[in-house]
Amino acid sequence: MTVLRIHPGYAVLMAVAVVTAIALAGLNGPPLPLSGTTSAPESRTDAVPPSHSGLSGVARVIDGDTIDIQGVRIRLNGIDAPETKQHCVANDSSNYRCGLQATEALISLIGSNVVRCDQTGTDRNGRVIGRCAIGSLDIGGWMVEHGWAVAYRRFSLAYVDQENRARALKSGIWAGSFTSPEDWRRQKREGVSQ
Repeated sequence: MTVLRIHPGYAVLMAVAVVTAIALAGLNGPPLPLSGTTSAPESRTDAVPPSHSGLSGVARVIDGDTIDIQGVRIRLNGIDAPETKQHCVANDSSNYRCGLQATEALISLIGSNVVRCDQTGTDRNGRVIGRCAIGSLDIGGWMVEHGWAVAYRRFSLAYVDQENRARALKSGIWAGSFTSPEDWRRQKREGVSQ
């Protein structure tokens, strides 16, 4: 009897391809609203139920701009949050872990609510880029408006108004000073002390 042996790497690749194909099969629903409200998220019973119009389910937060739904990693479209290990400077000149606070803000926002994401693209790391919502609340807009992420202008201008409001109100990271998340990542790659 001949035994077919599959390299473990191919098995993982096949599993990822199947999960991605299943997730992408249902991402043709109506687009999410362009701007969200600043109210608290709706309760789970009022949230968008899982459907075939987009990837939906209870999300696991990876960091301030990345979530995971059903094993699919989703980078929130149009925003860039401080990295988990990133520090910022408060008005009193003390350092604080703004990246961790951004992650915690997203965890608090999402809670156990059902999140629906519509894919807008794929990033260079193979993650789905998506616009995500809890009911009618645009998650990316909420994160920017509350100062836990910046509008990622290089890729989208969708949240510039929310960023301007957060900056004017000195919300979140705007209450002090910080290095843009993109510059922080670049400095980290180049070995610049943080």
